[in-house]
Formats: sequence, structure tokens, C-alpha cells
Amino acid sequence: MSPPPSSPRRPGRPRSTDVDSREKLLAAALLAFSELGFAGASLRAIAVSAGFDVAMIFHHFGSKEGLWQAVVESMAADFQQSLSHELVPLMEGDWPIAERVTRVLDVFVEKLIERPAVTMLIMREMPLPGERRDFLVARLLRPSCDGLVPFWLEAMEAGLLRPSDPVLFHVGIFGAMAMILAFRDVLPRLGSAEMDLAEIKAHLYRGLLADPA
Repeated sequence: MSPPPSSPRRPGRPRSTDVDSREKLLAAALLAFSELGFAGASLRAIAVSAGFDVAMIFHHFGSKEGLWQAVVESMAADFQQSLSHELVPLMEGDWPIAERVTRVLDVFVEKLIERPAVTMLIMREMPLPGERRDFLVARLLRPSCDGLVPFWLEAMEAGLLRPSDPVLFHVGIFGAMAMILAFRDVLPRLGSAEMDLAEIKAHLYRGLLADPA
């Protein structure tokens, strides 16, 4: 007796294995693109790292370019979630402006530590004019500026931050923070005192804020 036919899957509801494989491929691709760049990353190596055949990449993303764009879209979705659930409540809270700025900076430091590959990918693509950079700017960098620049402007108008172009400040402060965190282990070899993360943040905020809380 032949087994009964399986129930058809509802449209629009991907199988859990499809979701799992997609997320694993995105994680492997983020690491590969951040470490090797777009040209240097191998689809076959990405698939093997995620535990799949390369055909799974084409199943989910269609092409290498599609995979790269999906990685950026995933980064953008993570930012939007952080903006909505963490940053906006801090920026619009009832605390003094110095405390709100410090808490927002703390969130970004935590994100930079948690996912250094995101920063590496951005830094790789920024010097390279073209469609990928345009895509990255439109999907991630512009929304980041739109979400944070008004807050930096508020802090400048309150006298907490020195007046400057708020977009330049936004790009500069997080680039500086990423670089400091990347150099954290070698700072003593460059002449800095031994510092843990809390001390590094305290020094950074002290130099940044006119009147830190």
C-alpha cells in the first residue's frame, strides 16, 4: 500500500529547514565577504562552511550578487530592529541628554563588539564606487544617518557635543569606535595603558562629551 500523499505546504510559509539553511548561509557569507571581499569570496567555500552544497545558494539567492545583497539586507534588518527596540527608547527617554548619549553609544559599542564582520564589510566596500556601494548606502548607511543624526544634532544644540556637521560626526564617531575596538589588544604595545572595555569607553566618552554624566 502506497503512503498517503503529503499535505501541500501553504504558500508564503517557508519550510523551517529552508529558513535555517538561509540563515546559516547568510552568516557564512557575511564572514567570507568581510574577510575576503566580494571578489575573493568563494560561493563553494561559503556553502561548505554553512554545511550545504553550493546549489543551496542558488536556490535561495540566485547568484553571488543576490547573496551579497541578502547579507546587506540582513544587516539592515538588524539595525532597524536595534533602532526600534533599543535606540529610539533611549533617544526619546526622560533621562538627561548626557545619559541618553552615553547609553546610545554603549549600544553601538556592544554591536560593534558582537558583529565585527559587519564593520569589516562596510569598510571594504566604501572605497569602491559602484552598484554594491550604492546598495549599501541606500539600505544601511542612509537609514542609519536618518535614525541617528537628529539625535546628534539635539546633543550639539544642548551643548553636550561640540558643534559640527552631524552626518560627518555620525560617520566619524562610529568609524573611530570601530578602529579603537579593533586595536584594543595592541594598544599597550603602542604606549597606551592596560585598559578593560569599561575604561576604554570612559576615555572615549570623556574626550567626546563636553559634560558627560
